[in-house]
Amino acid sequence: MNKRVSFVAVIVWMVAGCANAQLLWKISGNGLVKPSYLFGTHHLIDKDRIKGFDQILALSGKADAVVGEMDLNNPDIKATMEEAEMMQDTTLKELLTPQDYAMVDYEFKNLMQVGLSQLGNVKPMLLDMMFSVMMYTKMMGFSKQPEGVDVIFQKNAEANHKKVIGLETPEQEANILFNTIPLERQADILMNDIKHSQQGLEQVNELTTAYLAGNMVRVETLNDEDDSLTPAEKQLMFDDRNAAWMKELPGLIKKQSCFIDVGFIHLIGKSGLIHQLRKLGYTVEPLLLQEKYIHKVAPGYNN
Repeated sequence: MNKRVSFVAVIVWMVAGCANAQLLWKISGNGLVKPSYLFGTHHLIDKDRIKGFDQILALSGKADAVVGEMDLNNPDIKATMEEAEMMQDTTLKELLTPQDYAMVDYEFKNLMQVGLSQLGNVKPMLLDMMFSVMMYTKMMGFSKQPEGVDVIFQKNAEANHKKVIGLETPEQEANILFNTIPLERQADILMNDIKHSQQGLEQVNELTTAYLAGNMVRVETLNDEDDSLTPAEKQLMFDDRNAAWMKELPGLIKKQSCFIDVGFIHLIGKSGLIHQLRKLGYTVEPLLLQEKYIHKVAPGYNN
């Protein structure tokens, strides 16, 4: 397993004093009547580990709309994902050597008491995500995967009769996650993660530590050093998606105040949302949450 766990939709963390300063951002200027907000999420962190989460949640409830990677209440999600996750013309036994197949079968039986006799038609990328989540959950001592904060933001929006807007349709997300990388390459990624799982856990722990500290500069460095995906694959998973979202976001924040929550990796770098919004003329400032109010702090991440 490796830092690719950051995009798990199943699959982008805070606890240190200044964490919010780098993960929560205010978007203003460039003709906006009301400010919007941008928050970097980690799909596997329990809300109770997030410093000031109640204040962040309250802030999201004050916006006119919550914008996420996908509207998680879309009725088409389950059927669309289930169809995209399954292989039609091959099986894992055909994609792997007998030795590698036996290794994957053993790992899944050990982690979730289900072997490849039941999972052999599942695409390797989904198996990789499942393995990553299970290993991380085990490392953290959780009995189950925590409820994602993106789910909580959307539930809160609905409870407050606010709009929920997805930047991608279920079809788009399913295609990105399971169809853009060839099955043979997916199988290679799965085997690499299983064979180097301890190293992967150490990498995830290091990335998580940087996230919890709000150290976006370190997050970007670690992401750049991660070679689990090729540059072309990273572009498909991150850069191209950011570019597509940036075609939607200016219109959304012009029309209403939005609380935008996406995986934190989508915030960093020259293709990240922070840099792209600034290029369009918006002021994007990090915010620090305190006991009863939010105030600006000096930017520590200026990409």
